[in-house]
Amino acid sequence: MFNIYEAGNHLLVCADYIDPVLHSHSAAHIMISLENEIEVILEKEKIHCRGILIPSGMTRTANTGENRVLIFLFDSTTNIAKQINKISVLDDELVDGVLNAYHIFLNGDKAASDYRKVVTSVYQCVDMRQLEQVCMDERVEAALKYVRSNLSEPLTCSDVAKHVFLSEGRFSHLFKEQAGMTFAAYLIYQRVMKTYVEIINGKSITEAAIEAGFSSSTHFAETSKRLFGLSASVIRKDLFFYKIAEI
Repeated sequence: MFNIYEAGNHLLVCADYIDPVLHSHSAAHIMISLENEIEVILEKEKIHCRGILIPSGMTRTANTGENRVLIFLFDSTTNIAKQINKISVLDDELVDGVLNAYHIFLNGDKAASDYRKVVTSVYQCVDMRQLEQVCMDERVEAALKYVRSNLSEPLTCSDVAKHVFLSEGRFSHLFKEQAGMTFAAYLIYQRVMKTYVEIINGKSITEAAIEAGFSSSTHFAETSKRLFGLSASVIRKDLFFYKIAEI
């Protein structure tokens, strides 16, 4: 059994390590053990630690024993993923900061305000300042809403730019600046998330994938595996999926 929390620009997986075979995918990782040290295997290197940063695309796996782990998965185009550009073992103070914030969130009402504290502690792991709570440009907000409401349609960056009355170039720049990831990455991320939700709600993988805008269940499965290392078969097992309110 494992839990997935989806929070706008990343996934948080809480589980026994879900893929013990050496593998690689495009998400950058922050991996933190909920209890004792774990063994992280990176290509030919073995590292014993409580927490670690792993760049996008690096071959990895982990021996966690009976420890459950938190795995933060950031799309490679996000601002935080770009800060994770080398393997780095986290010191105990940083690990404890993330765990304390996570337990407060987990044992409360799972409010967005508590999850924001988890995200803040994660930013500290990569030496990023907390993102300020600023008003997003209304055109970007409109674009986000339009994408989420029309995932079954063949959306393009040009389509959405026209919807919010911007040139494609200006829209692309503004979107990346404010959303923290490219439009293309956001669109595919939202399609994957919608497919997860529809599968959990009882639809077949094919039905869910088509409804989310994928051309086929195979297209969805390949994308999910490439982005986050999650197979469709894993999603259908003992999974609990939580969408955190926008933070």
